[in-house]
Amino acid sequence: MKKIGFVIIILMLALSSIGIGSVNASARDLEWVVSITYQNVGTAESPVTMSFYQEGSATPVVYDAGTLAAGAAASLYIGRVTDIDAGFRGNAVVSSSQPLVATVVQFHQNAPGETVKMRMLSNGLSSEDGSQQYLIATALGNIFNRTTVFSVQNLETETITATFNFYNVSDGALLSSIDHDIPASSSRFIETDIITDTGLSSDIFNGSVIVSAVKKSDGTTPANIVAAASELYTNKNVGANFEGIPLGKASDIVYVPSALCKKFGLDTYYAVQNASLTSPAEITVTYYNQDGSLKTEDGPYTIGPGQKKSIITCAPSSGVDMTDYTGSAVITTTDPSSQIVALGKAQASMPSSSAYVDVFTIFNAQPEGSSKIALPFVRWANNTHYNSSTNFGSYQRSFIAIQNLENSDAKVNVNYIDKVGNVLATHTLNLPANSKLNSNPSVAGALGLGGMVAGEFGYYTDGSFGGGVIIEAHPDNPTANFIAVNRVQHPGAGEDYNGISIEP
Repeated sequence: MKKIGFVIIILMLALSSIGIGSVNASARDLEWVVSITYQNVGTAESPVTMSFYQEGSATPVVYDAGTLAAGAAASLYIGRVTDIDAGFRGNAVVSSSQPLVATVVQFHQNAPGETVKMRMLSNGLSSEDGSQQYLIATALGNIFNRTTVFSVQNLETETITATFNFYNVSDGALLSSIDHDIPASSSRFIETDIITDTGLSSDIFNGSVIVSAVKKSDGTTPANIVAAASELYTNKNVGANFEGIPLGKASDIVYVPSALCKKFGLDTYYAVQNASLTSPAEITVTYYNQDGSLKTEDGPYTIGPGQKKSIITCAPSSGVDMTDYTGSAVITTTDPSSQIVALGKAQASMPSSSAYVDVFTIFNAQPEGSSKIALPFVRWANNTHYNSSTNFGSYQRSFIAIQNLENSDAKVNVNYIDKVGNVLATHTLNLPANSKLNSNPSVAGALGLGGMVAGEFGYYTDGSFGGGVIIEAHPDNPTANFIAVNRVQHPGAGEDYNGISIEP
């Protein structure tokens, strides 16, 4: 995977806002706030600067975030930035002299008596992730009680024109192609249920989107963009965030570290998108048990240009009973010249228990792995805090799924790191080929160390927060490649984000 650069692009997703608003039974209508959790994964301390751009504006609000030691992690609640007003919606650029990784935590500020538990998570994107073409593998408008809001950021120093192509899920038809201009460094938000944003004939949509960009000055020179999205329920206060995928990360094979069917109260679903604008792609989904053995194959399925195919882990075409299954998946194209991207979703099995009813996660499948991966936001609350009736999301637990992309067994070290960069505990796993295993701060022995509250990770006795994980290939197999997803959960709700490659 690409090495993280020294600029991290953050898109403030959905309806980011400072302040407390009234609660409606819809994530679509909530006012959201954002905290940026970031980690210095370089070898020396570094100053950190954050530049915030209101949607449609090329003029930043600049914030000096101070100096961050090597290995250390910190977070910024954007309500502390005094020059950002209530109602802000836009993006940020985080700059440093050392490589950084960052994860956005998006949440609602509960007023007394309110019970919005959702914490939506997504990663910042490196400047190296800029591409002329971005893929949004799933987009919904007023369907399945959900709507997608996605944002595209201009990485150029001049205005660009972005073209948004909307493809129907059922037949792959191009239903709309609409242009929007985006100022330098700024962003444009597209609300899939607003016709003036999409150019669709209806506010009801189920499909996928491909975004391409050129410089407005000549209308032909390719322009670099990044993209991210929120999928928001319209009938309850639940949603999930995910990053768009640049064309350069489309591949004939993608790996999925989480596959579930009625296990841990959850099922998984995949959205697989054909990256080609002209040719169909045929795919097969192969499921692996945790011991590396084959569970079953699903498919093949044909996907039209730009189209998505929805895959249900509990219902493979083979007819194999997947009940109580936990494992991993590999999605491949029949023709190696075909290119695909994919997203995974995990949500409550039906009928759902109260502990999982609003768990709703979205993560990216990966075309390749890395021997070193960062997870900058990792938490583990003790039983008292986690199970409290007043825990509306402030106290969380991280469950990390790690998949081995090698064709043979490989060991990995999962290092739990405090907010100043000290390794508190290491959990070593031996993963069979293509399989996934799990880690968390409790099984790693990382609780209550380094000034943290007894029985907790990431929560400190002085009231501060911070803690992350660095996943590294074991010295026995130093070049082995892995991918990871971190599900951050609390009773009744949860979301996840992808591990970030920091391979040198």
